[in-house]
Amino acid sequence: MKFVRKSVSILLALTMLLGVSAVAGSAETEVESYPIILIHGLGQSNVRLFDENNELVLDDDGNTITNFPPPIDVMSLVSDLLFPLLLSLFFQTDVGLVDAIRTAANNLLPAFKMDENGFPTMNMRVETYPNSLADCTDAQKQFIYSTLPVQDLAKQVGEDKIYYFAYDSLGNNDEITERLYKMIGDVKEEHDSPKVNIAAVSLGGTFMNSLLEYHPDVVSSLNSIVYVIAALDGSRIVGDIYTGNIAQNDADLYRDLFPALVPGYLGSLINVAIRLFPKSLLHGIFDSLVNALAGDLISYSTTMWSLCPSGDYEEARAMWLMDGKHDEILEQTDRYYQAQKNSDANILAAQAAGVKVYAIAEYNVPLYSIAGSYKEYNADGIIHLDSTSLGATSGYVDTPLPEDYKQQKHTDHNYMSPDRIVDASTGALPDYTFYFKNQAHESTAQCDVIMSLVVRLLTADEYEDVFSMPEWPQFNHGRRTRSLRNDLLPQAQSIDAAALAPEDAAELEAAIQQAETMLKTTIVVPEETDAAIERLQAILVKLGKIEASKEDTTAQILDPIFKFVDDALYWLRGARGFSDPFWVRWQ
Repeated sequence: MKFVRKSVSILLALTMLLGVSAVAGSAETEVESYPIILIHGLGQSNVRLFDENNELVLDDDGNTITNFPPPIDVMSLVSDLLFPLLLSLFFQTDVGLVDAIRTAANNLLPAFKMDENGFPTMNMRVETYPNSLADCTDAQKQFIYSTLPVQDLAKQVGEDKIYYFAYDSLGNNDEITERLYKMIGDVKEEHDSPKVNIAAVSLGGTFMNSLLEYHPDVVSSLNSIVYVIAALDGSRIVGDIYTGNIAQNDADLYRDLFPALVPGYLGSLINVAIRLFPKSLLHGIFDSLVNALAGDLISYSTTMWSLCPSGDYEEARAMWLMDGKHDEILEQTDRYYQAQKNSDANILAAQAAGVKVYAIAEYNVPLYSIAGSYKEYNADGIIHLDSTSLGATSGYVDTPLPEDYKQQKHTDHNYMSPDRIVDASTGALPDYTFYFKNQAHESTAQCDVIMSLVVRLLTADEYEDVFSMPEWPQFNHGRRTRSLRNDLLPQAQSIDAAALAPEDAAELEAAIQQAETMLKTTIVVPEETDAAIERLQAILVKLGKIEASKEDTTAQILDPIFKFVDDALYWLRGARGFSDPFWVRWQ
């Protein structure tokens, strides 16, 4: 079940969620500022199915039906695929399995289906928040804060000045852009404010592309824009799905792909199991999944098309949009393609008009290996660095640029990362783009340093840059401190030290002090983060407050066994199924 859910989510590039965390609190000092609109990332809204009477539809377990995460009926999936699967295995050829997989994929994801205009075919409704956080219910606030942890921001500017722009991540880009344009005007009017500040997260960056292209007049209403790991030129994963560039070469498919998705012996076991299929049938299965996902489903979603990198669009357009069924979609995506190509120019024009524009990018995390180009791009796991950084040049993960490489532009300052992996000078905003190494896209909100930087940029009076804030250098490291801040540290602080043995009380106090000191830093030293967490865990284990991590003895035994079997099969048989003749290895 876990593998099914993870594989589907990765294949659909639905892992663009930021994750859930809470930012450490600060003093409640409300400051004068413009109202702020937060544009969330993919899947970070409540989109639920309603019936023809506009009543919520519930599944058999009494839960609402959403599109993120998609409901997966495993029993129905097994029922649809079992018979053709067994026949295909028995006869070692396709006996209706490829078609059954495409049909099952469509049936599995009904909430993903869009009509020829790019709107959901089912009555899917997004819960919107036209008023500020101050006017939201407690449940709505809890959802918003769990999605984008902006508690610090609320303490500084007040909940009445923060707005959460919610949208259907599978919806219509044009419609969403028009709603965003209207919200900006409404918020200005409500606060009698000439401008607003905007934070655009991940997929949210695509709507800013549209907004600046379709409504250039909006620039006069913007004080600042903070792009947070924004997909300004899409995501390589989505581009590879649209162009069919799924990891199917020999080494990817038979050796690297599944162990990367499912670490340990299960990944190796899957590598062994896929050899039950002839190579041609295995490729047919992958093609069927791509046809179902790209052709039947997301080819009708203009928000998903906005995640197609500009360099892939024309090829993908020819593959999916020229069949006469996508004419309206084609008109909209062509229009967005121009907005995407003009993104840097439009951002620079906004900056020239007085808008403060910042970008936060992450790097040195490889793309998920489902993407055929995962070995070619530096990324944060989901979005390639070129997209989030507005054009920075980089080597591959853990790969410095060549020794003879020299900084390409703006040689009056040093824009090379200390590891020489990134040349920020080629980005459109070299003075206003901040980089976090080894920070994964989906855990961005768990990084307290990134979230505090977002708060700083949204509330800055002056136009800060990478030289004016030494506490936030241009090149920093990421870290994940949610568990420390939300669980370990509160537990430790709640312990009555007077009831402990003197040596334990002293160690507890020292561990708490070390953790609190580390959390006050904004220049991340990964070893200090690890040491603080490990020390606090150790004393809490000793005091019986948490359990020590248990080693998985099953994994310890099975991991090397199945890894050996998997490696041996790849060495002996290469890229072919058990029934394939030897020459298939080289085809």
